[in-house]
Amino acid sequence: MERGRGPRTGAEVLISGLREHGIRHVFGYPGGQLTPLYDAIYQEPGIRHVLARDEQAAGFMADGYARATGEPGVCLAVCGPGVLNAATPLATAFTDSIPVLLISGQVPKAGSGSRSGYYHENDQLDACASFTKWRACLDDVHNIRPQLDLALSALTSGRPGPVLLEIPLDVLRAEPDHHLFPSQPTMISSPSVKRGEIESLAELIQGWRKPLILAGGGVISAGAEKTLLQVAERLGAPVFHTLMGKGVVPADHPLAAELPWFQATSDLTEMGPFLSPLFSEADGLLAVGCRFSQVSTASWKLPMPPALVHIDVDRSEIGRHYPVTLGIHADAQQALSRLLEILPTPMRRSWAPPPPARKPWRLPGLDLLGPMRRVLPRDAIICADITRLAYIMLAEFPVYQPRTFLHPAGFVSMGYGLPAALGAKAAFPERTVVTVVGDGGFLMSGMELATAVQEKLPVIVILINDNCLTLIKAIQERRYEQRFLGVDLHNPDFGAFAKAFGVPYWRTDSDSAFESALREAVPVQQSALIEVQIK
Repeated sequence: MERGRGPRTGAEVLISGLREHGIRHVFGYPGGQLTPLYDAIYQEPGIRHVLARDEQAAGFMADGYARATGEPGVCLAVCGPGVLNAATPLATAFTDSIPVLLISGQVPKAGSGSRSGYYHENDQLDACASFTKWRACLDDVHNIRPQLDLALSALTSGRPGPVLLEIPLDVLRAEPDHHLFPSQPTMISSPSVKRGEIESLAELIQGWRKPLILAGGGVISAGAEKTLLQVAERLGAPVFHTLMGKGVVPADHPLAAELPWFQATSDLTEMGPFLSPLFSEADGLLAVGCRFSQVSTASWKLPMPPALVHIDVDRSEIGRHYPVTLGIHADAQQALSRLLEILPTPMRRSWAPPPPARKPWRLPGLDLLGPMRRVLPRDAIICADITRLAYIMLAEFPVYQPRTFLHPAGFVSMGYGLPAALGAKAAFPERTVVTVVGDGGFLMSGMELATAVQEKLPVIVILINDNCLTLIKAIQERRYEQRFLGVDLHNPDFGAFAKAFGVPYWRTDSDSAFESALREAVPVQQSALIEVQIK
């Protein structure tokens, strides 16, 4: 909008508020009830709009942006079908505690209620209630700014999560009769550490001779990675991570212990032989910002040491799956900083022996992890879809920085990888961004290559083609005597698909050919598709 004039419509109030909150990217797909917002964005040079090919992809782009930056990701979807297309990204963000703001239009206020006769009529706030942290209808032009302030506060206060705002079309077009849009106070503050809790924690863990640490995504959300590593060094404690905690400790640090398991089965059962023995040998575990989810604990078969301390910003998670010796309801950074002040300064040596040599977990006949780590920069961002290679990478791919391995860990949303990579690339245009996808997942969101080209967001797609839905087929093989149904894919010519978008393409079926293709793709500065054929 023009410099020197205030917002003239509800849509302009909203977009100017986003800009003042530091929002610089929105991902969306236009619709009739959103047209006032799109006109306001057109007049706001400080905000870039990225056009997705459907609302689900727009939501995943906002999610990838948020995971890569730690800042809110914002997406737009028309009311009704657009919002429900974006429901999967909202649920993904809710499960993994990612701050995604979805803004939707709504039918005019005269059409509120069911069976109004307006097209796109819906009750989307109730429909999305179970997988959004907060929701609101902004039905007064003078309340748009304070409600937006509340929404952005809700995104990141306490446990982060998604928020849905809807604005009726007539409110977006309405002209405010004054320019006073007072901000609201913070909606939710982070819980404070209670007096004496950290002192009790310090006394307890200093008595442990074989301590472990398990770090989850809450450590990364709180920006507490360095503090946690200092605590680990004081204790000499190996640091395991959950799926959401990957990257919390650099993989080449002596205390980095990776996941609690080094290989997974297709349905997370019968994983006893793949669990780290250190959990049975330790005398205490400090768990920070984690949920003890099914995938991180091998369906809760992971044994706990005799003493368990759990620090989490969400009180309901403490003791949910494993009884705790001490539970602390607190922000990870706040609690760990206080703990660091109390612990003795000398650093202990790690008590754990080096892990035994074992056969690496790899795709059949291929080692893609070695070439990827040799070729990709240390700060490259990997967006891993739901595919067998992604789980191998979660267990064995070295990551050196937080927010460089993005994966829909809890909701397990296929089709996530490519749009999330585009969101991360929008946030960090100078960094290499790669997505790892299976053939099934790519067929869910491959049209976003159009977005990559049109919006000049070059990402590298590593497509694993084995002509089936690998993980589900493995379950049918193990549990249902190879009665395969609905898991074999008739795939298109992926080379022709890439060519249709003007995207460079390589087809590989060996380690050396894959590495050569990746070396060619990284410096090109345009999107690329590398198909890896599994025989």
